[in-house]
Amino acid sequence: MTIADEFAPQGLFAVLEGAALALLPQQTVRRGDVLIAAGTSADAMYLVRTGRFRVARDGVDLAEIGPGSVIGEIAFFTGQPRTADVIAARDSVVLRVRQQDYEALCRDNPGLARAISGELADRLARTSARVVPDPGRPPARTFCILPCGQAPLPARFVPDLAAAIAAHHSVAIVTEQSFREALGPKADPTGPKAVSWLNDQERRAEIVIFVATPETEAWSEAALRQADQVIFVAQAVHFTPPSEIERIALSILPESQRRLVLLHPHKMQRAAGTGRWLDSRPVFLHHHVALTGDGADMARLGRFLSGRAIGLVLSGGGAFGVAHVGVWRAMQEAGLPIDIVGGTSVGSAMAGAIALGVPAHEIGPRVEQIFVRSGAMRRVTVPKYAFLDHKVLDAALQEHYGSEPVEDLWLPFYAICADLSTMQKRVLRRGPLWEAVRASSAIPGILPALFTSDGGMLVDGGCIDNMPYRDMHGLKSGPNVVVNVQKDTTSRIHVDYDSLPGRAELLKRTVLPFGKRAPRAPGVVSTVMRSLLVGQGATHSGMNPDDLHIRPPGLKGAGFLAWSQHRLFYEISYRHATNEVFADLSTSDDPAKIALRRAAGLTP
Repeated sequence: MTIADEFAPQGLFAVLEGAALALLPQQTVRRGDVLIAAGTSADAMYLVRTGRFRVARDGVDLAEIGPGSVIGEIAFFTGQPRTADVIAARDSVVLRVRQQDYEALCRDNPGLARAISGELADRLARTSARVVPDPGRPPARTFCILPCGQAPLPARFVPDLAAAIAAHHSVAIVTEQSFREALGPKADPTGPKAVSWLNDQERRAEIVIFVATPETEAWSEAALRQADQVIFVAQAVHFTPPSEIERIALSILPESQRRLVLLHPHKMQRAAGTGRWLDSRPVFLHHHVALTGDGADMARLGRFLSGRAIGLVLSGGGAFGVAHVGVWRAMQEAGLPIDIVGGTSVGSAMAGAIALGVPAHEIGPRVEQIFVRSGAMRRVTVPKYAFLDHKVLDAALQEHYGSEPVEDLWLPFYAICADLSTMQKRVLRRGPLWEAVRASSAIPGILPALFTSDGGMLVDGGCIDNMPYRDMHGLKSGPNVVVNVQKDTTSRIHVDYDSLPGRAELLKRTVLPFGKRAPRAPGVVSTVMRSLLVGQGATHSGMNPDDLHIRPPGLKGAGFLAWSQHRLFYEISYRHATNEVFADLSTSDDPAKIALRRAAGLTP
């Protein structure tokens, strides 16, 4: 569902006359309060005058209901107990409709019953459309800007953010001053009239920004209760513990509805000290924004809040992973910014380099240094923990990626690994960057697992998700470029099994290499890599329409460890992306390309 789908609905109020509505009891419901509880009897249904409600069953959100809609009608008409909880998603106002009220309304408003039927049919269709394995993040329309500590917001922050959002959607700014001007200097921000006025602001624009102040707790709490998300805004260089109003925000909005924006005097490759902000204010996503410069950081934040952030998702695939960099270069030249990047296995390594800001032409040589010149992938050891000695690779990764934490990266980043201690997927978004890359690339049996202080046993993310676009969907709305360099492993392999030599014959052929050759069959690494991808052949089938799936052409005969051919992989993918994928970006009717050029501002 998009923001436009939710914009300014009138619903049943377009059918009912004002006099009829005045006869119905009005009720104010505070954010988080349960209007309807599952299992209770249905003595009334409700019309949503202002606000928003979420329908949940067993802790799972099923639907969201906004102004002009009816709540609790199914049990009301059938006489059965309520089947789900209905919880206020912000301070709301409803009209209570009892049986006798409904009969009177139908007599005076002949179109009411038909309108309710249409409402139910439309809601059923929208709910059915959401019944997919990967629903992604719900759209957000209202945001509350909350300064951290007692520090005031920079004067240009809200206007600049509004301008960035306005590149994609209409936007309205609501401050305490505008509230007082509309309702009077002594108006109670929590009263029914104030709640209705605050909810009515959603009719003014597609995105509403409420601006809280550290000094006025009553106004700020009212603004928080109207927000789909709270945005904590902090001066990064001056850490402060949460203020009282921040603690209220942390209690009102769950972590999934919190963002953190850290403001910096200027742009940098890494921003130190992010961890303590995240520890004190847990959020689902954070952003680094420079107060000076070209405005790219504010534009990126605007795309995130508008639901148009551009993501880059990179798959696993061994040495073929360098092809990711060719696609990235083509995206840059096509005018497509990257707002967040994530990957699995070698995709995490390439994503980490991109997040670090390493130029495209430098990544290949670094790959050669790590995997070829250092000999990291040729250092065989006693196979107690793995086939290869990990020490050389670890040292090379630390040298090139550093020990600074992922959260300090200027560009949001994540890496996927499989945790064999819990047998679940793990998304790495904190901790040393080199460890995230190492864990996500730890091919089981070839390299030892990365063992963490919390008892994790982390191995290659390809074991569980070799193309982690669903995790990108969970972090943001908007288009994604999903690059799949996974080698095609669906071809049949014809090997004379009886000709495979035993240990003695293998040792003899190793000592006498000019004798009879061993049969051509997949080796240890190839077999392990193939086994990681079992059951993942159709992972692209769950993509959204605005996910652009790119699969660069491979190189026949090249193995998973053909690191020495990184230049060729890079050039092949770059030419493919430039000449075949993005050549028609400005004119294509492909939904993913339309979404990309719209998000990047390439559409007039």
